[in-house]
Amino acid sequence: MSLTAALNAARSGMNVTSRWAATTSNNIANANNASYSRRDPTIVSGSQGGVTISEITQAVNTSLDSMYRLEVSRTATQDAIATGLSYYTSQLGDTESDVTLLTRLTDLQNSFGLMAASPSDSSLQLAAVGEAQELAQSLNSASNALADARAQALSSAQNDIASVNATLADLAKMNAQLSSGKLSESQQLALGDKITETLDGLAEKIDFTMRTDSKGRMEIFTTGGTALLQGETAQTISFDAQTGVLSAGGVDITPGVTGVRGISEGSLAGQVTLYNDTIPEMSAQLDEVARALIDVFEGADASLGAGEPGLFTDAGAALSDPVAVGLAARIAVNSAVVPDEGGAAWRLRDGMSATVEGESNETTQLNAFIDGMATKTSYDGALGLGDSATLADYMSALISGQNTTRANAETAAETNAASAMTVQETRLGFMGVNVDDELQQLVAIEQAYSANAQVMSTVMSMLDTLLDSF
Repeated sequence: MSLTAALNAARSGMNVTSRWAATTSNNIANANNASYSRRDPTIVSGSQGGVTISEITQAVNTSLDSMYRLEVSRTATQDAIATGLSYYTSQLGDTESDVTLLTRLTDLQNSFGLMAASPSDSSLQLAAVGEAQELAQSLNSASNALADARAQALSSAQNDIASVNATLADLAKMNAQLSSGKLSESQQLALGDKITETLDGLAEKIDFTMRTDSKGRMEIFTTGGTALLQGETAQTISFDAQTGVLSAGGVDITPGVTGVRGISEGSLAGQVTLYNDTIPEMSAQLDEVARALIDVFEGADASLGAGEPGLFTDAGAALSDPVAVGLAARIAVNSAVVPDEGGAAWRLRDGMSATVEGESNETTQLNAFIDGMATKTSYDGALGLGDSATLADYMSALISGQNTTRANAETAAETNAASAMTVQETRLGFMGVNVDDELQQLVAIEQAYSANAQVMSTVMSMLDTLLDSF
């Protein structure tokens, strides 16, 4: 090897170790940055001898990225459902709670039993009126809590939509940067980290698939296949609260709808599912309890004429056919038995439409009410809680079923979160920085630098000797 070639080789080695050291130092500095992808220099032989760094690559594994983001989306879906129902189910109570719809009904049944044993006792009559009012108010409160939960789901969905639209717009700008050809190598690498962080955040809101076009730009689609971002054009996502349709650029992407190429996971999917499906079904189940309660007491009351309300009413009126949505929020005790509203509690013994007080020891009507509460009645089987049951059994099924919906969502969220954490650990093991490894590289860099410096020193000494000989 000539002295010039040796000098060039040493000089190129010095340049490589300089860039290598800078890259390694940058890795160490970002060791705790979860969105940072480790940089690795690719060292190749130069065309005129020596070595050079052909490129700096990022440690990226698209399969692990996709797996992690999917688990994040699944976690966010279930967490949105569980969180959205938590306040309502706390109001509803569970099978071990002291105060639920079921315990209110049991208290009312017990009050009627005591009245049947002592039908002339006015204090027992007033107590029964109070129990009936508390049962109606419990239904009112539960229905209102569900309405609040639905309103909150809508608000959260709108917030998620604003966030997704802003993120897609940011990604469109990043696509423009990727295709501009104006980015330096370090700027491209930094942009890659920013894209990774942005996509990870997007996965919390919606699930998606991604591919890269011929210009290196991202193309993002719903898991159903609807385009959300192509080139520098991002579709705007919107939600119609009246129809329950979630759309992207006018294309229906509503989760859970057959035939729609939409989203399936993410907090936005969870909120829309709550708003469109879960809460309306729970509300319908509550309305069915209210309907059955009104119907049982109307059917058992021999004093009623056509169209007259029984003990429980639809905002003071008899049950209508069909029943308007929201009955559980409107159910109330007939003012005919409420002393504060001009009524008389003795009508619990004699019937809601009785005009004069009957015999003090009469129990026929009381027993009819007791039998009605204990007898199976018909329900809408499409609501998923059976089509025939006593009031107590149906309420029990409602409480259990609705609490199970929330509990299952909580369990699924915890399971998916654990899966996401496991994938993330593997992902960080691949793309993250191992400080020990980087420190070992610094030792190798130091040795390489010293070797190249020694070569240059030796070559310079030899050149000096040659020059001195002339």
